[in-house]
Amino acid sequence: MNKINRIALIAILGLGAFSISAAEIESNFALSNDYIWRGMTQTDEGFAYSGGVDVTAENGAYAGIWGSKVDFGAGDDANMEIDAYFGYTDESARGVTFDVGYMSYNYPGEADLDFEEIYVGVGYKWVGVTFSEGLDKAPDNVEWSVSLADTGIGVTYGDYDGVGKYTLVSYDFAQQIANRVSIGIGLSDFNSDDDSGPGDEDGFVITFSM
Repeated sequence: MNKINRIALIAILGLGAFSISAAEIESNFALSNDYIWRGMTQTDEGFAYSGGVDVTAENGAYAGIWGSKVDFGAGDDANMEIDAYFGYTDESARGVTFDVGYMSYNYPGEADLDFEEIYVGVGYKWVGVTFSEGLDKAPDNVEWSVSLADTGIGVTYGDYDGVGKYTLVSYDFAQQIANRVSIGIGLSDFNSDDDSGPGDEDGFVITFSM
């Protein structure tokens, strides 16, 4: 099965969980000076653009497709990442939220980089934890996050099994540009677990999204 058909099948399986007529459809687009994922730059510390579409049902089922420019330097042909995902989220009577789903990461032009995860997340008020299990020997990841009430400040710490540990301190500005464009900034730190893997990284990112 070629890559495009595979992504389409994942999206169709996700959308099959609910009726489109009872769903909310949203799109997003963002520009940033860098695409940092789990503490590691995905664009060789260069400019990135991304966008996607999400479909959410009244019962909490959702599905979506998201894509971004990538640049891993010389040696591969990947210049785009396309992710397809679906899942289910809800909130208990006590205010505990949970999210369970599946995500496929795809890199047209460099199929060896493709991988898949299933994830489970739990949150309460301003604290959350998400466990992502990599399929077909892909690494697992555990991520803890804290949001400082309504200040716009957030702290994320993650442990990407066998790859490295990362920390992100972020701030989302309350004021928007023209009531549509949101601005966020972040400081990222990554410490590698393997001398032969990606090296330690520090990064700064500013993102304009709508």
